[in-house]
Amino acid sequence: MARFDEIIKRAEGLGLPIAHNEFKDTKNSPAPDPPFLVWLSDENTSGPDNMIRIRTVDGALELYTDRRDDPDLEKRIEEEVFFDTEYEKQQGLIRNENMVQTAYMFTVVEKIRRENKNNE
Repeated sequence: MARFDEIIKRAEGLGLPIAHNEFKDTKNSPAPDPPFLVWLSDENTSGPDNMIRIRTVDGALELYTDRRDDPDLEKRIEEEVFFDTEYEKQQGLIRNENMVQTAYMFTVVEKIRRENKNNE
């Protein structure tokens, strides 16, 4: 299974506009036209010892398309981004924006090894 940052790099490699949480629509930097991607994450770190911690990241990669779904683009995401990661896929219409959102929810568990600062 891939690390969270690897999944985001793969998504960036698709060549679509991508942002963390949302695109900021400003005068100097307008939000892009669909299709585009937005990624979200929620992180929890645990572990009883100071040397190895467990990082659990619940992530979502959301594809926004104009007016209808895009099966070819969805297939690219599934084959190029999530080929080694389990995901749940949901799709919904955003009527007031005239867009379709296809969301891929996934969880990544990573071991984080900390260096011993006391050289013990």
